[in-house]
Amino acid sequence: MHDETDSSLEPACGPDAHAKRTPVRVPDQAFRDAVALFKALSDEPRLRTLAFLSEGEACGSEIAAMFDEPLSTVSHRMKLLEHAGLVSRRRAGRHVYFKLLDDHVFSLVHEALEHALE
Repeated sequence: MHDETDSSLEPACGPDAHAKRTPVRVPDQAFRDAVALFKALSDEPRLRTLAFLSEGEACGSEIAAMFDEPLSTVSHRMKLLEHAGLVSRRRAGRHVYFKLLDDHVFSLVHEALEHALE
């Protein structure tokens, strides 16, 4: 609810008080993709799984055992992470192995956790 005496909504300075800045020149699709990426990272079990995979490739059943979860839960999670471009998969017989897609994902996960520890 808006309080008539609240001056926080009034501009503190005029439009010419600051140097002119140009908008970030990044395609709109890149912003949409980044939002999808952050949404995928915004779930604790998914982030824990990515942190686990930052130590190296793991089989889906190994991930399920590590987090004491049903394989179907892990499978669903891994599909979401793969769709978000955060992990890749490879099949070897009956096993499906997952790993972080690239060093960018490794950096995102570790930077987020480092920031949270500050």
